[in-house]
Amino acid sequence: MEILEVKNLSFNYPKCDSFALKDVSFSVNEGEFVIISGESGCGKTTLLRLIKDVCSPNGTMTGEINSFGKNVKALSIKENTQIGFVMQNPQNQIVCDNVWEELAFGLENLKYSKNEIRKRVAEVCSFFGMNNYFHKKTSELSGGEKQLLALASVLVMEPKILLFDEATSQLDPIATIDFMNHLHRINDELGITIIMVSHNLDECFNLANRLIILDKG
Repeated sequence: MEILEVKNLSFNYPKCDSFALKDVSFSVNEGEFVIISGESGCGKTTLLRLIKDVCSPNGTMTGEINSFGKNVKALSIKENTQIGFVMQNPQNQIVCDNVWEELAFGLENLKYSKNEIRKRVAEVCSFFGMNNYFHKKTSELSGGEKQLLALASVLVMEPKILLFDEATSQLDPIATIDFMNHLHRINDELGITIIMVSHNLDECFNLANRLIILDKG
């Protein structure tokens, strides 16, 4: 079943003559693990931000992006949480001082009950084995722990699609392997669709169902 459709998508930034994206079309089925690659400047990050409409950059877009049978611009706030975005640098995503506060932050903003928040946070902590640093300050975490926290704080919202923008680029090789193993579990056990931008195909190619190469606009 198709969960995302990008149709004849073009985008250019203000005061820029060239296109960041030019006539891009593809679809993604539910449960797929898709890698998006291409040379620097081909619009990979721009594409992810347009899919997650609340992160959209300023500029001019033509074409369509549809998810869950709707144009992404028509998705409600709660529907938008079904598309999770994990950034390249977790420092740009983590907003709370403590791990448990970070995990609960998004659910609290959407006015979920305390019981539902406790339940979801406990499930995510158990899934990732985070109980040993549940009460730590986020400033005390290692780079790998911070990136895992960024992922967990998105997963607690129960998304159907997860977008990753070079999410392992700042991790050492051991932390990268650990993070990719978590992504494999999320895709395989939970059935969540993963769309991942990566320059390093060696670390993720064996996990992917499909590779999409973007050309410069």
